[in-house]
Amino acid sequence: MAENPAFYGFKAAANANPVGQQLPVYFLVHGTSGNWKNLSWLGSALAESGALVVSANHPDYTTGQATPESVIRLWEQPRDVSFLISEILSSKFASHIDKDNITVVGFSLGGYTALALAGARLDMSGYEKYCSLNTDVSCNYFQDAFEELSQNDRLMISGDHRDKRVKRSVAIAPGFVPAILPGSLQELSADTLVIGAELDRNVPPALQLKSHLNSDSTGLRYSEIAGASHFSFMQICKPDAIAILAEEKAEFVCQDAVNVERKSIHQQLFEIIAHQSGDL
Repeated sequence: MAENPAFYGFKAAANANPVGQQLPVYFLVHGTSGNWKNLSWLGSALAESGALVVSANHPDYTTGQATPESVIRLWEQPRDVSFLISEILSSKFASHIDKDNITVVGFSLGGYTALALAGARLDMSGYEKYCSLNTDVSCNYFQDAFEELSQNDRLMISGDHRDKRVKRSVAIAPGFVPAILPGSLQELSADTLVIGAELDRNVPPALQLKSHLNSDSTGLRYSEIAGASHFSFMQICKPDAIAILAEEKAEFVCQDAVNVERKSIHQQLFEIIAHQSGDL
């Protein structure tokens, strides 16, 4: 599954029944213009380790639909995940789930969503101020969309989107951290882990993460993976992937640093997440 000419997939059995009871459940959340396949390698590894994994494409955020104006409606994706949690807990899988062991793992925009579900709150003026001083990839993408935000949009963005059913939150190279209200990081309702990529040009750790995350915040930890770039956390690329993606001007998705193997980055990320959970 999740395989195409550019990316490797994983093996799975359709309609298989979960094995065991009281399983930890992980909700994987994609980034801007992404889809459920992006973290499918992680979902497969988590499932092999005994977890139940849920992932979906998020309307207006996903491949072929995302625009700066749709993505900046930052309250929608957290709502999607809360809806998914409710659906799974009332589904045929409910008897297999440990309701007190729910983790959200998000990448990029999905990383912000993971933080929001733990209780992090935004003030978009903080991000606009950051972008007035910096011109990284994420700022360039959203620059024109700032002007389209209504007062009501800003109120919706700054709302409390926490879901107390989420016990652990993992934010991988999360977006919008410069807009997070510092006080909200003192009131997180989930054990929260932020993971940065050393060579990330979309979400530079020094500018967007480490300088904005208060290490004294209760339940919040930061870890950084050396040699990783922003897209190192996506699927492993096939040999012809760069040439294929170049046709869509998306070759950057498979351009990792010299002498860095994406498989190694994936293994490090999985081990960090497994260590946080303590039950894999």
